[in-house]
Amino acid sequence: MNGHNRNEGKRCRQILASAKELILTFDMAGNITYLNESGMEKIGYFEEEFPDMNIADIFSPDQLEKIKTNVLMPRDTEDQTPCFHEIEFTDRNLSSLPMEISASPVFKNGSFSEILLIARPLVRERTKFQRGTPPPPRNNESPYQGITQAFTDMILTFDMEGNISYVNDRGADLTGYFKDMLTDMKVTAILPPGLVRMLKRKMLAPPLTEKRKVVIPEVQLAGRNAKLIPVEIVASLIMKQGQPSDILVVIRDLTRRKKLEKELLRAQKFESLDTLSSGLVDNLNNLLTGIMGNIDLARISLSSDDKSHQILSYAKEGCTNVKDLIRQFVTFSKGETPVRAANSVVTLIRDAVSQISGSDNIRYEISLPDDLWLALFDEEQMKRVMNNLIRNAIEAMPSGGQIRIHAENIIIGENRKYSDLPMKDGNYVKISVLDQGIGIPEENLGKIFDPYFSSKKMGKRGRGLGLTIVYSIIKKHHGYVYVDSDPMAQTVFHIYLPVAKKKRELPGKTETPTSLSKGNILIMDDEAIVIEVASQMLDRLGYDATLAKDGMEVIDIYEKAVRSGKAFDAVILDLHIDGGMGGTVAMKKLLQMDPDVKGIVSSGYANDPEMTDFEKYGFCGVVEKPYSMHELRNILNRIIDQNKTIRISKQEWLERRSAMG
Repeated sequence: MNGHNRNEGKRCRQILASAKELILTFDMAGNITYLNESGMEKIGYFEEEFPDMNIADIFSPDQLEKIKTNVLMPRDTEDQTPCFHEIEFTDRNLSSLPMEISASPVFKNGSFSEILLIARPLVRERTKFQRGTPPPPRNNESPYQGITQAFTDMILTFDMEGNISYVNDRGADLTGYFKDMLTDMKVTAILPPGLVRMLKRKMLAPPLTEKRKVVIPEVQLAGRNAKLIPVEIVASLIMKQGQPSDILVVIRDLTRRKKLEKELLRAQKFESLDTLSSGLVDNLNNLLTGIMGNIDLARISLSSDDKSHQILSYAKEGCTNVKDLIRQFVTFSKGETPVRAANSVVTLIRDAVSQISGSDNIRYEISLPDDLWLALFDEEQMKRVMNNLIRNAIEAMPSGGQIRIHAENIIIGENRKYSDLPMKDGNYVKISVLDQGIGIPEENLGKIFDPYFSSKKMGKRGRGLGLTIVYSIIKKHHGYVYVDSDPMAQTVFHIYLPVAKKKRELPGKTETPTSLSKGNILIMDDEAIVIEVASQMLDRLGYDATLAKDGMEVIDIYEKAVRSGKAFDAVILDLHIDGGMGGTVAMKKLLQMDPDVKGIVSSGYANDPEMTDFEKYGFCGVVEKPYSMHELRNILNRIIDQNKTIRISKQEWLERRSAMG
């Protein structure tokens, strides 16, 4: 072996010794031909056990078949492009270790020889085994070059004059430079000069040793076009003939981690808003129910030509706007539960553009492939998302311009281009909305989805709740949204929606009767203003109302009514009762008493499971607070007219009660 090959082999062995990842190779018979020190520590095997190990000792047959299938798919000779997976290793104690791995082929003399795996934990590593001296690197150096090229981290060496002497393929991918460009550059072109001086000082401090490591938790790597990339650095010294020769630097891209940290911080903000909204929203909706109900009652007694009637109409309109604002607040703080189905993104985008009346100086360029997959989303919620994004783009261009909307099919997990996105592997439809507006300053990009964040430079109305709602809805759809922007140039929002596995089944139409059915209504609420105005509205609608303050009182009143043969036509139950039995429990007990009871659930939280899936809890309908007299009339018409109550006799009811014990 000539001097160059010996130096290259030494460099590769030191790279493997510095690696935190598990690195192994195995042949087609399953024999493990190489396992590095970190790999042995992670899976807990001892040095003397290594020669007898087989890949089946740490992978299940299904997992192994998945790796082989992806790595061995047709490819050009010498193509070592890795495939990425999330997979579970089995350690020496038969415990599962979730790992993220890259798998790639290793070629020898132009022929496929082995499979190379590089793995890092998805969770914090388990306590490492305390063992003796780690195994020395294997004498077989042939796979080293392939290992460094398939490494998921950037590998770089530079000499004492600062000249870059080696860089792997990942380094070129990360920085955006070609490899031959990098090896003609000084290391200070991509790493801060102060950092380089510090590394030299620490590496050359006596005693000189290759075992010394310097870890820099976070620093900015300068890529092409002045792009700054957050990275973690582990550096060590390379010695030749007893003298310092080069400094080896392993550089890990922190972009994905930083994005996950931002997502966690944003989730914590929304959690705080959820806590704040829990009591506030319910109280506001109760007050609005009383105000809107009294306005309706006052308007009934006035002629439509009366000036007071018009003033009350303005007041009612103001209450409706407040109601909508509260719903938006609930949407981004608690997250409105979407009813997802297989829907067309093409139809979604075209409908959104056609329904927005922009100015004459706004032009649209829409690019939608014919083979675009169906995505899994709630039509109404996604209409709000597209409406907010398009209006946001229009506001960003007060002098006019072009809005470009593009959609495409993508697969997360098979393309390194999307590897830094905090998303599960799978098929997605990507929607991009681009404007030619004033752009977003870099310092504001991390705040753009925060509630009520705005800037005068971003449009005269600011961004308000619109983008916060976009973020909340997409998150509830198990998707992802982020923004790219060049200050004073353009802004593009990217949305990723999971692909649907089957087509949507469209529900049949339901006709709503117009006739008014009179009857007896039992209503429960612990807010005096709500129950008082509701009883007055019921009276105006021709119903006899009986009032209850909690679930226990409802049970008592309903039981007496059934005993007397005067069961109620419907019951309206408030979902949350402070310090008492709420609507869910009360409805369950009413159904035990009378399976034909017609219950209507009422709450200010439209996204509560009892509201979105009311039939699962035994209810026949839902009325959301604050509600008007018109909404109350409609729900009672539907429940009483379409669901005629089948009354049971007093004797039959007594028999049921006796059977229940």
